[in-house]
Amino acid sequence: MTKAELIARVAGKKDLPRGLSKKLVGQIIDAAFTELGDYFIRARVGGTNPARFSYPGFGIFVKRRRNQRQVRDPRGDRGFLTIPAQATITFAPGQDLKDLINQRPRRVNGTAVAR
Repeated sequence: MTKAELIARVAGKKDLPRGLSKKLVGQIIDAAFTELGDYFIRARVGGTNPARFSYPGFGIFVKRRRNQRQVRDPRGDRGFLTIPAQATITFAPGQDLKDLINQRPRRVNGTAVAR
């Protein structure tokens, strides 16, 4: 899904105010992602309380530290490359999202019924 598709889908929701334009929805989505990005940029890695963003029903984003590591050079017989230590964001889907992704139709009297 692209940013434009996300904006169109959010703007098309029936439970939002009628006067909400796609431009305004785009600004709201941009502001939300900017705030999340700023939070993870400023947050320190490690410790007992890592930087995390939890959205109930969707999942959890956590800032983690990846250690330096050696990997085989993909260009052939050049040996190994060293990838430096770096910070990264991991995502763990919530149970509600997992259930929706893996949803199978219910069967009633041998007939498939949508949930």
